[in-house]
Amino acid sequence: MFILKLTKLVAILEFPKYKLPYWLGNKFRGGFGSVLLKAVCGYLQPKCDNCRSKEDCLYYALYVRDKQRRGKSHPVRPIIFIPPFFGRSVEGNGELEVRINIFGDYVKYIPHIVYGLRYLGKTGLNANSKYELKEIRDFFTEEVVYDGESVNVEGLRTIDLGKISGKKFKKLKVEFITPIEVVKVPLPLSHVLHMVRRRLILYVNEYGEGEVFDYACKDSILNSKWKKHKLYYKSKREGERFFIAYTGKAEYDVEMDENAGRLLKIGELIGAGAKSSFGMGFFKTEIIG
Repeated sequence: MFILKLTKLVAILEFPKYKLPYWLGNKFRGGFGSVLLKAVCGYLQPKCDNCRSKEDCLYYALYVRDKQRRGKSHPVRPIIFIPPFFGRSVEGNGELEVRINIFGDYVKYIPHIVYGLRYLGKTGLNANSKYELKEIRDFFTEEVVYDGESVNVEGLRTIDLGKISGKKFKKLKVEFITPIEVVKVPLPLSHVLHMVRRRLILYVNEYGEGEVFDYACKDSILNSKWKKHKLYYKSKREGERFFIAYTGKAEYDVEMDENAGRLLKIGELIGAGAKSSFGMGFFKTEIIG
């Protein structure tokens, strides 16, 4: 019923030492943008909206473009960094894993992603957290795409989310591993699915084609545990702001159709709800009955 290409990568960052904040979503979104602009733009005072190269510019697509292909809101972005969420300040050394979602034909910008992550590593996520981009692997095949020296595009596998199948089950556990912005918790599974479908529709409208299927789901919450987070970020237009978001997990009794199962599998890949560009709304599931 719809077509949406997804390429998913896993970047391995090696830190001699790090001192990292409560939340990294804004660090990767903003930090990558800063180094990308320096890499792709030759203007001392860029004026992106008037630039003749903007339609082919990755920086414009990720940080400036403000009109959807279908609709009037700000578009979802074609490349998403999903760093681990700590929920506390951490110190240490060693490897950290960052997942990367690439939608549509933006997989052609793999060299830009590699360059940007390497440059950001030299700059550091902060003064105490410089890293080396050790490796990038394909999420689906585990083939090495970048080995520290060269890019192997033959290791990439792009899937069509419209071809994912689903199955029905009666009991399910869902755990949000990055924060999701919601008004209140606990979250019914039907509402989680609603948020997945809404995010999926935005991506299909922007980088795919067709219409997203509907679903049927009734559920009851068996038990749940949630934690509230106040996530600060900086905006060039509005200064320092914050989100209220939650992480947590819940177990459900479920009555559902196969389309609901499809949405859950898609949701594990693309997440749910708003703020996708900050790596928010990602979860994992476990069938328990």
